[in-house]
Amino acid sequence: MSSFEDVRARLNLFAVLPNLEDVVRDDPEMRALVADTRLTVRLTIANGPGTAVRFDHGQCSVGPVTRKDEGGRAGGDGAEGAGGAGPTVRLAFTSAAHLNKMFDGKGQPIPYWGFTHLGFLMKQFTELTDRMAYYLTPTDELLAHPGYLAMNTVLTLNTAAFAVPVLLGHDPECVPLRHGLSHGTVVIKVLPGGPAVSLVCGASDVLPVKGELTHPSALVLLKDLPTANDFLAGKLDTFVAAVTGDVQIWGRVAMVDTLALVLDRVGKYLQPAATEAATPTAAG
Repeated sequence: MSSFEDVRARLNLFAVLPNLEDVVRDDPEMRALVADTRLTVRLTIANGPGTAVRFDHGQCSVGPVTRKDEGGRAGGDGAEGAGGAGPTVRLAFTSAAHLNKMFDGKGQPIPYWGFTHLGFLMKQFTELTDRMAYYLTPTDELLAHPGYLAMNTVLTLNTAAFAVPVLLGHDPECVPLRHGLSHGTVVIKVLPGGPAVSLVCGASDVLPVKGELTHPSALVLLKDLPTANDFLAGKLDTFVAAVTGDVQIWGRVAMVDTLALVLDRVGKYLQPAATEAATPTAAG
């Protein structure tokens, strides 16, 4: 079974880091920051998992490493190769704990490839991850601002959804719950018009999706953004909220019950780092 550090590193890579997509899309200042950037930043743990953050002229996508991400090696020092993925910067981590320290703002990655683009890491990429950490580290004062409340809710909802397959695959208390999320789709939606996330549950895996899929097997409706924010932060009495209608559950309630047990585990891994900014500056 995976260690605490390993599970936490996977959550940082696959549940927290994808929020950069939303930060670039919804924060005009951050979108402008990478408006002229075409670059891939690849993060890899030695003998462990990795992911890639791709920037393409004001758009950001985070996902598995592909063969195109290797294209820069043909051109030398991150130059664009035949794969067409643009330059690639590779950041290496000696262990899961090493990566977690970076997300806590207490460690630095090892630049492995793309040295001519380290300036981007030290400036734009650091600004982006700092802004993401800002949105993921709420205070009552910040949440009083509607724009911040909306962004924090979106990112927290995304983190929760993308944490589910990681925990089902690697957390010792969640692995036995896998059978409860083996068939069907669960949608969590903030009324009236979103945001929403969906979880497509199959026999072999669970696929998180940003947005609302149609015809879900189970549906969780949250009254509004403040209600959703309290729900995700564990500040809401869900029994009372269900009675008042602030939280509505439709369809296969057993799937929602299982999902709730999984989501209860997220804080165990991510709360220790919640007050720290992830600042992946390059080691000198």
